[in-house]
Amino acid sequence: MPSYYDSAKKCRVGAMDEDQFYAECDKSNGAYFRRLQMAWTQAGGALKWGAGGVGLRATIGGKEVGVCFLAPAFGGRKDRIELACTMLAKQIGDARCEKLKKALRGAAGDCVAGTTMLSIIQPGLLTTKAQDALTEVLTGLL
Repeated sequence: MPSYYDSAKKCRVGAMDEDQFYAECDKSNGAYFRRLQMAWTQAGGALKWGAGGVGLRATIGGKEVGVCFLAPAFGGRKDRIELACTMLAKQIGDARCEKLKKALRGAAGDCVAGTTMLSIIQPGLLTTKAQDALTEVLTGLL
């Protein structure tokens, strides 16, 4: 079932697929998300589709980890990459998570917002060099 907003539950339900995801993304963000997903899976990571987008997952230190979530615009929010840093720190360690956050800020600059829930907003608007750096930071976890 495609993902849709359930007003009774006040959230999205169902499972988004690739076609729906890209139909809901801005064209430039969608192009970057395609490249990121390809690089992620080629490096050994996995994708998990959910109601609001796709999660980038990996086995890190012997544990399956949800590294980040790619989400198209919805509910007044722009296309973005989200990292739940509190949970991620529990899975990969505080030091490694802080190093990751610093590297993401270095790669994506002003497109990064938040602290415990880090969002990289409109990554498709970054320069090609910054997009490549962002991809390298994320795939470097694998």
